[in-house]
Amino acid sequence: MNNQYKQIGITEFGTSEQLCVREAVTPMLDTKQVWVRVLASSVNPIDIKTRSGLGYVAQAKSEGAFLPLGYDLLGVVEQVGDKVAGIQPGDTVLGMVGFPTNPGCYASHVVADIEQIISIDEKVSLEIAGLSLAGLTAVQALSKLSPSNGTLYINAPTGGVGHLAVQTAMNAGFDVVAVTTRSDLIESMEFKVPNVHYEDFFAHRRTGQLLDLVGGDIAKQMLSNMASGTHFVTVPTVTKDDVITHGQTLNMHGEGVLVMPNREQLNALYQAVRADQLKVLVSKKYTLDEVSQAHSFVEQGQHFGKVIIVA
Repeated sequence: MNNQYKQIGITEFGTSEQLCVREAVTPMLDTKQVWVRVLASSVNPIDIKTRSGLGYVAQAKSEGAFLPLGYDLLGVVEQVGDKVAGIQPGDTVLGMVGFPTNPGCYASHVVADIEQIISIDEKVSLEIAGLSLAGLTAVQALSKLSPSNGTLYINAPTGGVGHLAVQTAMNAGFDVVAVTTRSDLIESMEFKVPNVHYEDFFAHRRTGQLLDLVGGDIAKQMLSNMASGTHFVTVPTVTKDDVITHGQTLNMHGEGVLVMPNREQLNALYQAVRADQLKVLVSKKYTLDEVSQAHSFVEQGQHFGKVIIVA
């Protein structure tokens, strides 16, 4: 193991310009941890939220302390703890690491608990670094809904979670309709999913269920246009309580989702990618030294799919 490694994170909250590099001393491994050389990570909304000072991860940061960022990991194992089985040095691994309280995958190396990662084929493209957090969020949100409860409307279907949720829902037998202002982009993705513009969605009252990836006023307006008894899942945590409360006033059942590591679900996602049943779409790739530009690009709101950080 090298004596030092590089991390990208923040000491002060703010814009993407607050992102900075530090050299950290290589830590000791616990018995069920592995030391991984990072090949790639990706940008997730929680990274930007935390960097901006929002959410409980940010609230737990001590003033002036360095907080590394990043949860998605594609990497190569360099060392394993004494009680690690099934993973060995040289293995390529994939996972959502450190979620939620211990991010750190914007780095040259990272420590990962064995429960957070799976071994994968070494001949994978860097795009798959965007699968773990977004894919697990999609799967765990969809597990709270049912193909038997009518049409599933999904907003923000071109985003990191959205484009994976659309594909996963269709594979699971849901009758999916994407609600979007980016119909041309949806069609170029070749998912063969019906889509409607928001104006068309609001043209008449809808029945079915909602996977809300936008939150806030848009979510509440969509629910207000749906039938009493609608089941829905709202993913953005900042507005979750407000959206669920609004749904309750309309006699609807709503839930939030806090994504959790799940090796079985992650392996199923990976196998779907291998079988060409699931595609991780990538807008752009940035180097580890360009994380600030990557955050700025995502915040402009014009990306689709995932934005990858190459270590």
